[in-house]
This record gives sequence, C-alpha cells and structure tokens, in this order.
Amino acid sequence: MWRAEWLRFWAELKFYRQMWIGNLINQVLITAGFFWVVSLLSQATLSGLLALFFWQYVSIPLSKISTDIWEESTSGAFEQMYLHAAQPALVLVVRLLNYLVQQTVVALPLFLGMALLFGFSLTDLLSYNWGGMLLTLGVSLAGFVGLGLAMGGILLIYRNAIGYANALEYLLLFLSGAVVPLSQLPAFIQPLAWGLPLSLGIETIRRLENGGQWELTLMALVVQSVFMLVFGLALFNLCLRRALRRGFAMSR
Repeated sequence: MWRAEWLRFWAELKFYRQMWIGNLINQVLITAGFFWVVSLLSQATLSGLLALFFWQYVSIPLSKISTDIWEESTSGAFEQMYLHAAQPALVLVVRLLNYLVQQTVVALPLFLGMALLFGFSLTDLLSYNWGGMLLTLGVSLAGFVGLGLAMGGILLIYRNAIGYANALEYLLLFLSGAVVPLSQLPAFIQPLAWGLPLSLGIETIRRLENGGQWELTLMALVVQSVFMLVFGLALFNLCLRRALRRGFAMSR
C-alpha cells in the first residue's frame, strides 16, 4: 500500500508539476504575508510564526481527505478502493501520512528561512521546546484525522459540500489564534474560538514559548482529539455504509 501510494504521488507530481509549483508559491506568500501582518499588529514571536505552519499541517487531514474522497467519488473511482484488502479509512490514513511527509520536506526549509528573515536567531530556535511542540502537533493531527474522516463521510453522500470543507479550513485560520492570540479577539467570538479544534494546539505552543502551564492545555487537547478521532471514524463508517447501500450516485 505504501509503495502504491508513493508511485501515485510521483505520477501526479510529474503530470501536475506546474500546479504543484504554483501551490508552493501560494503557501510561501500566504505564510509570509500573514506573519508580516501579525508583526505589524503586535510583537512578532516564534510561536506566532509556528502557529501559521501549525495551521498548515493540521489542516492537511481536513483538506486532503475531503479532496481525495470528493475527486474519487465524483469520478467513480472510489469503488476501486474496495479492490484492496485494507479498509478505506486505512487507505486514506496512509495517503495522509504521505502528504505529511511531503509537507515536511517543503515546510522545514521554508520555516528556517522565514525565521531568519524575520530576525529570529539560532539561539531562539534552539531554546524552543521542540519536543513539546512535536507532541502537540501529533495530538492535534490525530484529532484532525477524525475531522477529515467526518467531512469525507459527508462528502460521500453530499458531494457538493466540498466548499464547506474549504470554508472550515480558513475559518480555523482566523478564529483559532493563528493570526492573533485568542485574547485579542472580540469578546463575543472568544467562546466560539476556544471550541474550535485548532485553538488548544496553538495556545499550547504559545505557552511553550512564554513558560505558561502548557501541560494542562495539552491534556485538554488530548481529550478533544480522542473525541474527534472516534467521532470522525464512526461518522465516516456510517456514511460509507449508507453510500454502499444506495450506491455512490448520492445527493448533490
């Protein structure tokens, strides 16, 4: 399965090379642009820059799982997944891990270059609690796998709901503390923002930098991510069974 997915990736990379380069340029412009705005609004911090890359990582399960299911179900190729012995959810997770490896290859040099460009020293980089950050990222990704599976299950039934997945991805960017800390959002939005799945992860990496009680926030994130993963897997399987019973020519 791993080899098949990597071969599929390389084939798509060759065929859509120009599109891939364009997406990379967009990623650089979006990250640099948003962090420049953050630097103008408040003091630029390493955790602020990390928050933008954090959003790019954890939104991958939501965007990629949703896009893969939408493309294959609309083209009629989703049924081909049943030729494989593995469960569809497992195939999607394997694809997701490949996407995360690809993102890492791109994100690491980009992050280092931007950190130095915006004036962060090697001392700042070396002194950051990277172990805590990676743990937070892993826990957040587990929750977003559940969110991606939930959205993917919905897309098996309502194919044109793909726009909602895209809207949710950017809603998370603005209301999760990635651009500005939650404490600086309007008071009536803050309760909603704290309930978003990305907020606890970004708050944790901010506390890693300023010495706050990040362990308590991480524990809350673990509970939230486990719930999202279990709920998402259950909803995906429920929608999948419904799609199999009625066929994949579902509602629009």
